[in-house]
Amino acid sequence: MIDFHSHILPGIDDGAKDLEDSKKIIKEARNAGVEKIISTSHYALDCFESPEYKRKELIEQLKEELEEGDPEIVLGSEIFLTYNVLELLQEFKASTINGTKYILFELPLRGYFNNLKDLLNKVKGSEYKLVLAHPERYGMIHSNFNLLYELKDLGVLMQCNYGSILGLYGMKTKSVIKKMLKEDLVDFLGTDVHKPDTIYPKLPKALKKISKIIDEDRLDDLTHTNAAMLLAGEDVR
Repeated sequence: MIDFHSHILPGIDDGAKDLEDSKKIIKEARNAGVEKIISTSHYALDCFESPEYKRKELIEQLKEELEEGDPEIVLGSEIFLTYNVLELLQEFKASTINGTKYILFELPLRGYFNNLKDLLNKVKGSEYKLVLAHPERYGMIHSNFNLLYELKDLGVLMQCNYGSILGLYGMKTKSVIKKMLKEDLVDFLGTDVHKPDTIYPKLPKALKKISKIIDEDRLDDLTHTNAAMLLAGEDVR
C-alpha cells in the first residue's frame, strides 16, 4: 500500500509537531501495511513556506531513524493553489511528487477559486500534471458535483481521503466520496495523516467500507498501482 497524502515531516506545517510524532506515525503506517508514504507537507504562501531543500533534509533525518521494514518516505508537497504556482515549483520552493511532473494541489475548503479552470489550463500547458487533494471535502464540489467532471475533462486526477468514507469530515463529504467511488472518479487514496493515533488505526475499517463499493482490482489500483505508476513518472489513466 502507498499512502498518497501525509503530513509526517516534523515541525513545518500543521502535521507532526516533532521527530517523535513523526516516528510514531511511521510505525502506525507500517502496522497498517503501508510500504511507502508520500510526504505532502503543506506549501501555502504566507502560512507554510518550508522550501524543498529543508523538506529533503527532514526526510534524510527521518531515514536515519527508520528501522528495517518501515515505509519509504517520498518527497512531495500539497500546494495551496495560487496564480504563481509555476514559479514556486521552478524556484524549488514547492515540490512535485518524487521529482515527476505530477503536482498535488488543494483548494479553499469553503468558497470558490476565481478563474480556476483558466489557471489549471495554464499549469497543464506547462507540461505539469495535476492531482487534486481530497475533492470530496470542498464546498464548491458539495454544491456542484458536476465540477468534478469538468476538472476530469481538463486532465485533473483525484486523490480522496480514507477518513472521508468513515464520516470524519462530515456526512456530506462521506456522501460525495461514495458517489465518486461509484462513478469511478477516484484515482488515489491517502490518509492525509497529521498526528499519531488518528487515521492509520482506522484504515482496516475504511478499506472494508470502500471494498463494498468497488471491486478488489479497482481497490488495488487506488491503494497501490496508480501511485506506483505515478512515482515512476508514468501516465495514470
